[in-house]
Amino acid sequence: MRFFTFFLIIVILVISFTFFYYYQQNYKPAIGRYNELVQENKTLTEYLNKLKEEIIKKDSILVTINTKQKDGTGPNQQNDIETRIPILSDDLFNSGGFELTKNGRGILKKLSQILLKNDDSEITIEGHTDNDKISSKWIKIIPSNWELSALRAINVLKFLKDSLNINENRLSAISFGSSRPVADNSTSEGKKENRRIEIVIKRVINIENKE
Repeated sequence: MRFFTFFLIIVILVISFTFFYYYQQNYKPAIGRYNELVQENKTLTEYLNKLKEEIIKKDSILVTINTKQKDGTGPNQQNDIETRIPILSDDLFNSGGFELTKNGRGILKKLSQILLKNDDSEITIEGHTDNDKISSKWIKIIPSNWELSALRAINVLKFLKDSLNINENRLSAISFGSSRPVADNSTSEGKKENRRIEIVIKRVINIENKE
């Protein structure tokens, strides 16, 4: 009887260990990857919705310009049509870093398929940060937020050029550091909004007044 009980305990332990091992090696990573995909899809959806809003605004401007042109009420001139898309740095880079993450590259690739298809547009990558000082981990490489925002903007530019084959003549990068906040830097949520990359797409529209 004791032997049977001992044997039963061994069997239960072996089954439990096997289940635990299978969970750690297969099931747990699968759940983690599923959660990553859900979060990535949520992030992409948010940015694509922002993009749709910008496109609607741009189309509205174009309609107004075309109406003035047809009516002969607008002077001969050039108008810049600008689309500005802010992307949170937390979605592109690791904390304090400047190298694009896998998730960041995926976001840029998805957005670029829609945003950057106009060959005649100028593309400016703006780097922005919050007002926190650079941590001791990075201070030797990145002395200040000016360098951090510059490196982030440049790495986004290089990805667009090297990985998405965007003509380098259309690309430029600007570093703003913490000088242009869009939210309150006294709160963690405000800091998060201020840490951002803004992709600015600018097209020149020629308007001819036909009299």
